[in-house]
Amino acid sequence: MTGSASPGAAWQNGLAAAQRGDHRSALLWLERAARIAPHDPRIALDLANMRVSVGEVEQLERAGVTFAQLAERYDLVSAWLGLVTVKRLLGEEREAAAALASLLSRNCVPGDESFPAIAAMIAKAGGFAGWCGMLASGSIHVAAPPRAKILVLLDGVETKRTKVADGFTVPAGRQLAIQTAAGAHLAGSPLDLAALRHIEGVASIVDHSLIGWASRPAAPEAAINLTLRDAAGRTKQITFGKPLPPDENAPFARRLSFALPGASLKGFDEPLRVIGPEGAELFGSPLHPAAEAAIKPVPAGFIGLPVKKMPAQARLAVVVPVYRGFETTMACLNALLAAVPAGTKIIVVDDAAPDRALASWLDELAGTGRITLCRHEENRGFPAAVNTGLALAAGCDVLLLNSDTLVPPGAIEALAEAAYADKSIGSATPFSNEATILNYPKREGKNAAPDLAGAAALQLMASEANGGKTVEIPTGVGFCMFMRHDCLKATGNFRTDLFAQGYGEENDWCFRARGIGYRHVAATGAYVAHLGGVSFRAAGRALNARNARTLNRLYPGYARLIDAHIKADPLAEARFKLDAARFAAARGGTSGGVLLISHNHGGGVARRIEAEMQAIRAAGKRPVLAFPAAPDDPKNTPFPWQTQITDRHLRDGKSDDYPNLRFTLPGEHHNLLALLRAERIEYAVLHHGLGQHGLIRNLAADLGVPQNIVLHDYSSFCPRVNLLTRASKDAPLRYCGEPNLAGCHKCIGIAGDETFEGLGPEGLINRSRQEFARARRIIAPSADAAARIGRHFGGVRPEVIAWEDDSAPVTLKPPGAGNRRVAVIGGIGPAKGYDILMDCARDAVRRGLGLEFIVAGASAEDSALMETGRIFVTGPYREGEATALIRSVAADLSFLPSIWPETWCFALSEAWAAGLYTIAFDLGAQAARIKATGRGALLPLGLPAPRINDMLLAWNPPQ
Repeated sequence: MTGSASPGAAWQNGLAAAQRGDHRSALLWLERAARIAPHDPRIALDLANMRVSVGEVEQLERAGVTFAQLAERYDLVSAWLGLVTVKRLLGEEREAAAALASLLSRNCVPGDESFPAIAAMIAKAGGFAGWCGMLASGSIHVAAPPRAKILVLLDGVETKRTKVADGFTVPAGRQLAIQTAAGAHLAGSPLDLAALRHIEGVASIVDHSLIGWASRPAAPEAAINLTLRDAAGRTKQITFGKPLPPDENAPFARRLSFALPGASLKGFDEPLRVIGPEGAELFGSPLHPAAEAAIKPVPAGFIGLPVKKMPAQARLAVVVPVYRGFETTMACLNALLAAVPAGTKIIVVDDAAPDRALASWLDELAGTGRITLCRHEENRGFPAAVNTGLALAAGCDVLLLNSDTLVPPGAIEALAEAAYADKSIGSATPFSNEATILNYPKREGKNAAPDLAGAAALQLMASEANGGKTVEIPTGVGFCMFMRHDCLKATGNFRTDLFAQGYGEENDWCFRARGIGYRHVAATGAYVAHLGGVSFRAAGRALNARNARTLNRLYPGYARLIDAHIKADPLAEARFKLDAARFAAARGGTSGGVLLISHNHGGGVARRIEAEMQAIRAAGKRPVLAFPAAPDDPKNTPFPWQTQITDRHLRDGKSDDYPNLRFTLPGEHHNLLALLRAERIEYAVLHHGLGQHGLIRNLAADLGVPQNIVLHDYSSFCPRVNLLTRASKDAPLRYCGEPNLAGCHKCIGIAGDETFEGLGPEGLINRSRQEFARARRIIAPSADAAARIGRHFGGVRPEVIAWEDDSAPVTLKPPGAGNRRVAVIGGIGPAKGYDILMDCARDAVRRGLGLEFIVAGASAEDSALMETGRIFVTGPYREGEATALIRSVAADLSFLPSIWPETWCFALSEAWAAGLYTIAFDLGAQAARIKATGRGALLPLGLPAPRINDMLLAWNPPQ
């Protein structure tokens, strides 16, 4: 198999193999593409379809999971149809019919001629009386028993009772329910008319021209009727150009572009509206070309003279614009009602929410007098909804709040305190899981939203950790922004002429306020949860990009100012304190702590630490892991890195549980010690110091506790870490033979120092001798590793504790006769035998051998391996996936080409778990384990590739 290392090339190779009918090869290629690009839903869809083609039960079940995820996220017809197919093949008829019903309720009837008959069969088998759906033309199709009377209800009101129910149309409405007069249900009912008719897209004014795109998600291939209408009612039909490339936020949408030059807009009065057949406007509409043209830029860095007078605190009004999300809005308002200070006015602006249940609930809530409800007759967008609320809150301080937030008790008071901390403060914004420059805990975002109890706990900790401290920020964030009444009066409302449905309008407001002397602050003692992304869907990203361009035209240098703020990170201290408070709170009832020290390179070290942390927890103690925090540019940032602390599992060598618990040494050494002392550390375990400052190795002594040392490699005496050297600068790596010090110095001169500490072999040995002398225990996973340490450090006898139990039974499959497929497991770099594998593949090609290799994992350079035509690389796997992956490639044998004396080798264990005998070189723990178990064969180190291949083709276990 040949091909590029890129996911796109693997994807195309998979599709080509599928066209040839080679389903197994197609599955391999598509699985590789999915591993390299795990978040590309298009690859996931093609992979799921291929799993269906393979037809095995396990593959069908995996396909079903993928189809369900894609259908739920994208409401995609092909995903729903795939789910229907999988459920039918698995004999789950009711689930198949339920998937069909979901498809029809929000998507137009597929144009396939066979669909009606198949749908009828599925619906009947699933217990439905028939099915119904909307055609792309807009008419309603009903398939029911021939003589059944049909009831048609539009928004709950009966509008039709007929026997001939096919081909009728319905006026505008939200929901169409269709059933038999006897009350039998039809698959697809109720039909979501808003979704079925929805036109999605965005419109912009660029260089006086009207440009944009539109799509109809429910019927992607259908024609789109889009109209330009001006203030006087004049109209112009919009014609479309070619489809645009797939968008990251709408990968399956068929987006058609349009462009109207400025000359064609002459004679049209502003505002210009771009509307679909139901009158709904595209994002970005209405448009105000004159407002765009009249923009007078103000440098982003400009700040007016400071406000001189502190105003009296006003009554608080909370303004909550509402559009979508019944459950999230209900949770938001219920939390808000429980958290607001007495006397607060809650103003809810219903921006023509399409959900009837949501509208009814808001009516009920308003009827109790607990909220003031204002309703727009048509959807006008977030900025307009805010302005409606601001008009009702005149003279008040205003808390602007998204309807997908959870405000815990105490947060509003903390925001008010921050807003009145200085006379020139115009707004205050809290920390949140999703709040752009106020994200917590990870400042780049993508933090999970806590529930209300979790938000309340974070609010309490934020208050205790940061109190009323404020930090100046360039702009507030509109998901939850406390706006002081004097600033509101001086600055004015949000601009609807430039920002349409939203994104960027609060930033514009904040920069206008800056221009007259107001500042904006982060209330570091406040926290509010934010689900994010409820109101906007596919076109939201395009609108965001459009409005970002507008902001940068209004305030030249805006993006640079925000980037500079992010780089400077003035909120680092506040996030650190909140992380420290969470860390302390998570201590719970543990009786003490155990400090583990390691690198952050993942691999077998991370796997071992995972197991050790679980054992420490099981003993009622708290594991505390110190590891190097990778900088933004790790390749160009020399060691040592900052030290990061966590008490969670080490995932692939990294952890994001407390991303702000970072310590720059030596300056913050005392802070690190203070945190560790609070954990009552009982002993430390030094696993690895790569990337760490030298002070980390002395933490046990600084804390006055004993230390264990766990040996994972040979960095205790070898600056190369793994005993590999080069005969010359460009020569391949080979085992050094563990020479004397002169040989070590020669090796480093040619191959370099991979500890990056510059101590040299003498310095490493001296330091390690002292550490070994002080250690309570020295642990090695194999007798081979222990013996090597003993040879270099006289008198040191490490305990041997195997990481796994090789006496546990496994069932191994003898390799077959003839051609063989050989699995090579793990991350294959130079030390793991990359060059050996390449030589073997080239020899197999040269001699025409019936031998192919499958790398179950990744390599130093996938493309070079695959270009040999004899190696396929699956792509990296996650923890726990290896055994299933190895089995799936149907290998005859495993080859472990590692050329260094490994201290354990988890890849060997994975091969045995997958049922494969393994051939390896006679070196290190890998050789000792194979000798002890008889689960493979050993080759002399340095054996040429032809002899290795001969062995791989001929070897069979002894009878």
